[in-house]
Amino acid sequence: MDASTVSNMSEGIYIGLVSPDQDVYSTVDQTSHNSPGAQHTERSGQRSRPYSLAVVCVGLCALLLTPAIVLGVLYMSASQNYSMRCGGMEEFRANISTLNKNKDQLQRDNDSLNTQKDQVQRDYNSLNTQKDQLQRDYNSLNTQNIQLQRDYNSLNKDKDQLQRDYDAVVVKFPILDQYCPLRSQKRVCKPCPEGWEQRNSKCYYFSTVKKSWNDSRSDCLKQGADLVIIESKEEQDFISKHRREDDGYWIGLSDSETEGTWLWVDGTPLQKDKAFWESGQPNDYRGSQDCAVIHLKNEWNDFRCPEPLRSVCKTDALPL
Repeated sequence: MDASTVSNMSEGIYIGLVSPDQDVYSTVDQTSHNSPGAQHTERSGQRSRPYSLAVVCVGLCALLLTPAIVLGVLYMSASQNYSMRCGGMEEFRANISTLNKNKDQLQRDNDSLNTQKDQVQRDYNSLNTQKDQLQRDYNSLNTQNIQLQRDYNSLNKDKDQLQRDYDAVVVKFPILDQYCPLRSQKRVCKPCPEGWEQRNSKCYYFSTVKKSWNDSRSDCLKQGADLVIIESKEEQDFISKHRREDDGYWIGLSDSETEGTWLWVDGTPLQKDKAFWESGQPNDYRGSQDCAVIHLKNEWNDFRCPEPLRSVCKTDALPL
């Protein structure tokens, strides 16, 4: 209930008490003049005036008390509202203080995290730099390793070649005079002995004396050689072209150990893609043909080993 409402109510009560209804008084007045007992009624009205004054006093008291009561109620309500607002304000201030403390703590945590992040970034950059340097070192070492591997392989090949040359010289030493004959008190060395034919790093001797396969091989061995092992079509053509006679020439191939298993004199088996047999050969005619010859058509044929034929010897050329 607001102050304007209370004021209006008080004003209404006061008017009702101080100024009675005009219609009532007008009605009474008319009755007094028109009624035969008017004088008697007027005297009764005079006697009721003290009662009316008492009522007016009571009304005035009520009128004065009502604003006081209303003001008291309003005051109490306002006091309660103020207390509630003060309590809410204190709570609000406490919340603000807590939030400020939390904000400050969060700010400190954020600063600490930023510091740690910066340190981690510096560590990362340092590690990245070290990684790049290690990668460069690795690439450099890898390049050096590849070059060293090439050098090693090259030196290894040179060593192997030197070993082969040394072995060849050792083998040729007993027959050194054949490769390095003494002329005018000086030795003049050649890759192949006198009367031998050179092809690449090999020397070939085409005999003029006919002997059996075994005797022909013995002659080759005495000269530091062996019956020829044919390793390619080009070598086959070379031998065929340098034959001096139309007769067959013994080569270093036989199946005397196991019939049908043809082996070269160094023990390696004959490969089918490097065999140059005449059509229908080998046929082991009458069961005694165990040695191979290069025949008239520049192809191979199996023949009886004891038969006397010319032969082809083969050895390594002397490295000069």
